[in-house]
This record gives sequence, C-alpha cells and structure tokens, in this order.
Amino acid sequence: MPPPLTEKEVNRLFQLLDDNQLIFLQSYLKQSKKSKWLEKLAHKKGIVLHSNVSIDEVWEKLNDWELKEILDGGYGNRPYKCECGITLRYCYIVHHRKENKTYQLGETCLGNYTMISAELIKDITNGFHKIDLERDEILIRYEQGWDLPTDYNELPLTEDLRTQIDMGIPFSSIQVNKIEKMFQHELLQVRRQGELDRIAQLRMRQSAFVSSSDVSLYSPSRIQSVTYEDVISQHLANLKLMREHEHRITYPIMLEKWNNVQDMIKGLKRGENFDYSKFLSRMFELLYYLNLY
Repeated sequence: MPPPLTEKEVNRLFQLLDDNQLIFLQSYLKQSKKSKWLEKLAHKKGIVLHSNVSIDEVWEKLNDWELKEILDGGYGNRPYKCECGITLRYCYIVHHRKENKTYQLGETCLGNYTMISAELIKDITNGFHKIDLERDEILIRYEQGWDLPTDYNELPLTEDLRTQIDMGIPFSSIQVNKIEKMFQHELLQVRRQGELDRIAQLRMRQSAFVSSSDVSLYSPSRIQSVTYEDVISQHLANLKLMREHEHRITYPIMLEKWNNVQDMIKGLKRGENFDYSKFLSRMFELLYYLNLY
C-alpha cells in the first residue's frame, strides 16, 4: 500500500468522485471499520467467526458494545461532544446491546465506558488506520485510471464487488488478494487458456510472416516474435513474485529452471532469439512448485 495521504490530499481526491461514488466508498469504509471492531472483540472473547454465521448472530453471542458510527468533524473542527462534556473531532457512537443504550464517546472515554482494555482499543484503532490506508490506495488508483483485470469479468463476484465495478471504483490490493485467493482455481484456468491463446496467435503471425517473405531471408535470429517490453508488461508481477520466493527453490531441477527463466529474460533484453512457449512453460512450472498459483 502507498504511504498515508495528507488530509488535504484525501479531500482533493474525494472531489474527483461523483456523489454516488463517494457515498459507496464511505459506506464501504464504515462497514470495514464495524467489521474490524467486531472481529477484534470476538477474538478477545474467544468467539470464532465463520462465513456461514451472520453478524447479528455473532452480536447475540457477544451481547456487548457495538460500534454504530465513527464521526469525523474535519481538520481543525471539534463539533461533537463526548458524554464527559469535552468537544471532539472524532466521535465514536457505540451501543450497549444489553442495556440498550447508545453513547457518544471520545477515544479516552471509549475505554472507560466500555471497559475494553487499552491494548484492545489500540489493536482496533490500528485496524482502522489500515482501513484508511486502503481508502488512500483506492483514491490513488482512481486518479491514475486503474482498470479491472479482464479475467475478473466472468467470476461470480459478490453483489457489493459487482456494484463497486459498476460504480467505477477501483479494488484495493486487499480486495484483489481476497479475490485471487477465493477464485484461484478459476483464475488459473482462465490465465492458462489466455496464455495458450496468445501463443497460438503468436505462431500464426510468425507463420504468416514466413509465408509472405522470401524464404532465403528467413532465419530464427532475424525474427523477433516478442519484445522484452511485451514480456515484462505481461509477466512482471509473476517474475517479482518468484524473485521474492526464490529462497524456497531448493529442488535442483526447479533451481535450474529458475536460472533458465532469468537467462532467457536477460537474453531477450539483449535482442537474442526468445522461445516464448518455453518461457511460459518454465514460469508456470515454477509458480506451481512455489504454490503461488
């Protein structure tokens, strides 16, 4: 994720969104913070969260302090008031389910009223900070014109993710990682087929070039079927991933293939003949071996 944006930068990027986009993003962030609160509280009480258990069911088990809202009065403003009387910029609206009472609290009184330990509150607010970093990443990607990966189009994504796509709001890296993990088998099949299709098209173009040229002029060294820039633009993410995990390549045959992949890339950069099919085969073998696909 990028470093945190200043408040001025966040406000500038917010202005790039239309009203519907802004409402959707704020709703997503608010729900993320509520989920983070619930996750930390449940973990502290030894309750395991399962995907088949609704949030209401978890709260019935907790019967405890529920986060309803976090209000931000803006830089230099303190429009809200804590139960203790102090004015606040950030105001936590929390509801005690057992007593059926709602309170407006600052961070200090949040611990005093709820009896949640300072350590747990720190864990929760650290989680909120990460959510704000996710917001910053989404805003930066929006300004930069982030595009949805084409292989996501056919995935049975959840309704909220589909709505986000329709709104034109980029996915954060956190969301992308979840999608990659959830649909790893489907994406593997789609991407393998895509690579096979690209290889087939490449061979067709090469065949067409040979058939339309003087045979005496043809030699493998004179035809550069794929450029260094083509390969890097398509596979840089996978190459970086393998580089990060190369310390796990201990099997001699796989180590030889990893060295071969690196040598092929270096050779292509120097303008040497490049066997794209062999490169893809080696790359996918390594990804499978490292459990990265």
